[in-house]
Amino acid sequence: PRSGATTADDELIRKSIVAELQSHSWSGGDLIGVSVDKGVVELNGAIFDERQRKAAVVAAENIAGVRKVIDNLFCAGPFSVVLVS
Repeated sequence: PRSGATTADDELIRKSIVAELQSHSWSGGDLIGVSVDKGVVELNGAIFDERQRKAAVVAAENIAGVRKVIDNLFCAGPFSVVLVS
């Protein structure tokens, strides 16, 4: 493989996943963080419904080049997260 190819591919995968997540109202906008290393995706952040977890994992799995998805999302209860504006 070309030197740096993995990094460029990983960034393309990350951008594709972020775009896919942001295109759905259930994703919570920027609450789900995405990192990619050699095609392995790690999802981090808060969700408010377990259905969001499944949908985020499936959305990531459906992106070309993804080899594995690691789910580090946590389900926040209604009073466990304080949002500051």
